[in-house]
Amino acid sequence: HQYAHYTENGTAYPAGYTETTRGCLHTCHHCPIVPVYNGRFFIVPPETVLNDIRQQVNAGAHHITFGDPDFLNGPGHVLKIIRTMHAEFPHLTFDFTTKVENLLKHQHLLPELVELGARFVISAFEAVNDHILRKLNKGHTVADMETVLHLVRKAGLAIQPTWVAFTPWTTLDDYLFMLEWIQQHDLIPYVPAVQYAVRLLVPPDSALLHQPDVATWLGPLDAENFTYCWQHPDPRMDILHQAVTKIAEQAGDDTFKAFSSIEKLAYQLAGKQPPVWTPPTIPTPPPPRLTEDWFC
Repeated sequence: HQYAHYTENGTAYPAGYTETTRGCLHTCHHCPIVPVYNGRFFIVPPETVLNDIRQQVNAGAHHITFGDPDFLNGPGHVLKIIRTMHAEFPHLTFDFTTKVENLLKHQHLLPELVELGARFVISAFEAVNDHILRKLNKGHTVADMETVLHLVRKAGLAIQPTWVAFTPWTTLDDYLFMLEWIQQHDLIPYVPAVQYAVRLLVPPDSALLHQPDVATWLGPLDAENFTYCWQHPDPRMDILHQAVTKIAEQAGDDTFKAFSSIEKLAYQLAGKQPPVWTPPTIPTPPPPRLTEDWFC
């Protein structure tokens, strides 16, 4: 009961956690899993996963987070598990994490996932610049992200996009466009404030160390935090990161207030006037989520 809870329509329910696989098929350049698994993944026996779920439900869990690096690496495997789970616990809801390209590839599964209890999906959008997405080897484009938004919403599934808001290649104009894109696609309630402060992680053995321009931004290894330091070519971006981090640390559940503060700050640094828009005056229940925000 001290663990993260699942909230829906203003009510919080105890949540559990399990994984159906280890590792990941994909090799995104910025992912710390890649140097360990090198594009491999291994299934956890279904009965092991189901026993884990049963124990947590017996302890009071009403919701399960599937924390696989990518839940749809092995769709047949996970379908077997969640079909059995739903048959045993029809009330149980769940969330999962998967790539944009897998949501496209397996879009035919989305209605069944919702029927089996899926309430939201976490997906690493990362950036709204195709050049940066290629740098990160994400395997999707901005157009793909827009298609996925349509697909999940049509299926009745909420989506929580995650971002790497600060990279050595992200310009201040890129950051402003990310904010504009999030607002235009009605995603403000779905993006926790901390996501606007996420800074690229460069762990030892990262594929990012082989980028041709690495010498222009890479700093020394911070062994204690298991990452290389790096500095943005535009000093304004490092100033923005520090300021957005402070806003995120103090932000509560009001995503519109946090977004507005960050937007004003970013436009001020750019020497531009922020766009004029009005947050909703009638409070609406936040989208389904966990009380502790998950990073992808």
